[in-house]
Amino acid sequence: MTPDPVTVQPETPVDDIARLLLAHRINGPVIEGAGRLIGVVTAEDLIHRGADERLEPRESVWKENFWVSFLGPKGTQRDKAGGRTAAEVMTTEVHSVAAAMHPSVAARLMVDHHLTSLPVVEDGKVIGVISRIDLLSLLKELENPLKREN
Repeated sequence: MTPDPVTVQPETPVDDIARLLLAHRINGPVIEGAGRLIGVVTAEDLIHRGADERLEPRESVWKENFWVSFLGPKGTQRDKAGGRTAAEVMTTEVHSVAAAMHPSVAARLMVDHHLTSLPVVEDGKVIGVISRIDLLSLLKELENPLKREN
């Protein structure tokens, strides 16, 4: 686990978040108040901007709005593409683990949900982040318990 991870506030601009993600090679837990986890911003959240068809030169705003509403992406993807702050682009359905949990819990969540890291939360506050690389260092603990008995 990486203690005291880099975090962002809901009002942090997307450009600042992108710089942090690149500099630290991490996902950014979004916290408010005294460290309460409210979301996570990942590289995937930010690349929606690059895939947004609205960024092309506009032929007709009326026509664009019609076609985007009729054929365009639905749900949060459209919102993420135009988001300017962490609150507007973050993923709010966040999986996390407690510091006391066995590393296999984190491994299972990462595998099942295709995650690269998880916030570590204690008393509702982010105290760290555990990544796939962290789990590799714990590989012996993650081995099948039946194999160790033989």
